[in-house]
Amino acid sequence: MSLFDDLKSQLRSSCSAALRLKLPNDAANVSDLPTQDSGDPRQATLALLEQLHSEFGLKIKSSFEAEFGIRDSKTDQPFVNNTKWASTAIMQCAQDVVLEMVKSVTEIGVKIDTLMPQLGDGQYEVTFDVTEGIKAADMTVDFRTASYVYLKMKGYNAEFMACVRPNVGLCNSLHHNFSLWDAVGRNVFVDPEDPNQLSEFGRHWLAGLVKHAPGMTALSSPTINCYRRLRSVGAPLHANWALENRGTAFRVRIEPAGNVYIKNRLPSSACNPYLVLASTLAAGMDGVRRKLPLPQPRDENIKLPETLEKALEQLETDTLLKEAISPKLVELFIDNKRKFEILEFHTFGELSDEEMLLKEKEYYYDYC
Repeated sequence: MSLFDDLKSQLRSSCSAALRLKLPNDAANVSDLPTQDSGDPRQATLALLEQLHSEFGLKIKSSFEAEFGIRDSKTDQPFVNNTKWASTAIMQCAQDVVLEMVKSVTEIGVKIDTLMPQLGDGQYEVTFDVTEGIKAADMTVDFRTASYVYLKMKGYNAEFMACVRPNVGLCNSLHHNFSLWDAVGRNVFVDPEDPNQLSEFGRHWLAGLVKHAPGMTALSSPTINCYRRLRSVGAPLHANWALENRGTAFRVRIEPAGNVYIKNRLPSSACNPYLVLASTLAAGMDGVRRKLPLPQPRDENIKLPETLEKALEQLETDTLLKEAISPKLVELFIDNKRKFEILEFHTFGELSDEEMLLKEKEYYYDYC
């Protein structure tokens, strides 16, 4: 989790750590008043959600997909060696710990849709139920905190660092799926008459995401280590979109019933989900307000930043995105990243890639 969690998030995390405590009603309302000038990601996101409703009459429905690793805290060996995606046999072997973890986080209000093995040894992916507004980010924070504590108690480490090991093909992401709905329950991304089923509103929203993707990258991949993932197989390399494409930054998905949603594939597992949600809202609303034209699918004219330093430069120069999210918050984010992480890593001098990865693990492993 990145900077500046507000009081409610801290209280929620404390409850998650206790695994079975419930958040008191009075504490739950401490920071639900949306303000954009506090330097707080959750409050900035609430303010953008209020803008979405007051200006467009819309609500966002969304869900995150969290990839993470489980390793023995003493031996560093993967919990149940697996390289078989979605293997039911592996889940049978893992049920004593993993399914008990699911039961525990469910008891504190985290609603899990699916949990399955990924391709890496000890790597899993959890998806959450679709919820409205801020709840998708809240639920992701709760899960990361509670699962980390639960697995620690069982003698395991939960790895939410983006890339822990040299094989960059097995890094962890935090994809974000979302759609927008009006007051009568209509998905405004859907146009049955369009060849791609995507409405004019949806095209402008998607164009805003593509336009601001370089600036969004720093918020979606906020650590030096995250950029190993963006060099890995299947990760997005360009600010682009496509229909049902697993390689683009934004993937438009059409469900069998004709429902349309967008998958933001930029985020790494180490990101702050509030900042992902905030940047998605800010970029999308800008695209709609300015009626930005949607580029052709799979366009490769604009590359995404390849390092945190370059990503921060893109964020700093994206004035519209910065102003929409919260100037104070974005300036604090950029300043802290430069003064601490980047400056400290510069002091290490010339290191091999393996040596640098060890430094990244020392710096990030227990804090992602």
